[in-house]
Amino acid sequence: MLAVAAIKCDSGLVLPLLFSRLMQLLLKSVDFAARAHRDQRRKGPAHEPYINHPIEVSRLIIECEPHTDEYVLCAAVLHDVIEDCGATRDEIAACFNEMIADIVLEVSDDKALPRDERKARQIETAPHLSNGAKLVRLADKVANVGAMLTDTPVGWDREQILRYVDWAEAVIAPCRAVSSGLSDRFDAIARDVRAWHTEKEEAGV
Repeated sequence: MLAVAAIKCDSGLVLPLLFSRLMQLLLKSVDFAARAHRDQRRKGPAHEPYINHPIEVSRLIIECEPHTDEYVLCAAVLHDVIEDCGATRDEIAACFNEMIADIVLEVSDDKALPRDERKARQIETAPHLSNGAKLVRLADKVANVGAMLTDTPVGWDREQILRYVDWAEAVIAPCRAVSSGLSDRFDAIARDVRAWHTEKEEAGV
């Protein structure tokens, strides 16, 4: 529940000031993730700061499931810090709480495994994720597939892009029940990606 405070400015107008545990926790998670990802960039030609991605994942969840628990939203912001930055579950638990740490761990790949095995495990483990982790996984795939339209990874050809979309679709299949909004958004974006890259191939681009 958001707590509403008010401040009076010099003109005498009273301005609402929204301040809540949710905002504190979200800002704390953004700060943690931004520091962890500070030297990382996305794979597209724009080389966007990597932190843009986990923020987008959390935003997608808020847009499609506005009543989502704040712990899940924070886990969405933090979802790559174990996998890509070397943070540990215990560090996240100490800085935040056990629930957030568990969700982040659930959606983290084991980088010690070969890439193909990691991808296969995402499909295998998806049915067994908690509902919070399923939301994060689903929003993550919406964001990543969307990037195939707006910031395609450098060096990826049409075949690689379409393989990624097919794989992402398989990963989220057991997660769809947690959010019809995210599921519908994934389907729309996947359809656009497939159509756009097919048109490019037919045009010889």
